[in-house]
Amino acid sequence: MILITGLGNPGKEFLKTRHNVGFDIVDSIHSEFNFPEFSEKFDSLYSKKTLYGEIIVIQKPMSYMNLSGDPVKKIFNFFKINDTENIFIFHDDLDLEFSSIKIKRSGGHGGHNGIKNIIELIGPNFNRIKLGIKNSFYKERNIDAEKFVLDKFNLEELKVIEIIKKKIILNFKDLIIKDFSSFKNNF
Repeated sequence: MILITGLGNPGKEFLKTRHNVGFDIVDSIHSEFNFPEFSEKFDSLYSKKTLYGEIIVIQKPMSYMNLSGDPVKKIFNFFKINDTENIFIFHDDLDLEFSSIKIKRSGGHGGHNGIKNIIELIGPNFNRIKLGIKNSFYKERNIDAEKFVLDKFNLEELKVIEIIKKKIILNFKDLIIKDFSSFKNNF
C-alpha cells in the first residue's frame, strides 16, 4: 500500500497559493485517475484506489500545514502501511527555483514546517517530491518567506503548474514503482 499526501492549508483563502501546490497535485491525481469521492476522516480528505497493482491512498491533511504530521500518522496507522518508504509527500520548496522538482528519500525538513512535523511523528524515512516556488520577485524584493508562500501564483506560474501536474500524471507509474530516475528525467 502506498500513501500519496499533498501538503497545503484548508480553506478557500489558500486556493492557488504557493504553499498549497501539494493539494493541487493530489486533486489532479484524484481527478485524472478517477479516484472515488474524497472521504473526511483522520483530520484529512482521502480516497483509495488500486493502480498499477498497488493500493494507493491519496490524502490532503486538513489540519493546516504546520500540523500535517498527525493526519499522515493516522492514515499510515489505520491502513497499516508497512513502511514509511511507501509514503510520498508532495510539497512546495522555497529553496528550489520555480518549477524545479527534486525527489528526496529521507533526511531533514529543510525549514519546511509541515515536513518538520511529519518527521517528528513518523521519522525521516519517507519520500518527498519537492516543487520549487522561488522566483525572481521573491529574490529581488526580499519578501518575508511566510508571506510569500501564502501568496497566490501569478497567471504565468499557474500555466507552468498545470504543465507540471500533467507531467506528474503521465509519469505517475514511475513514481509508484519508485523508479525515481525515470520519473525525474521526464521534467
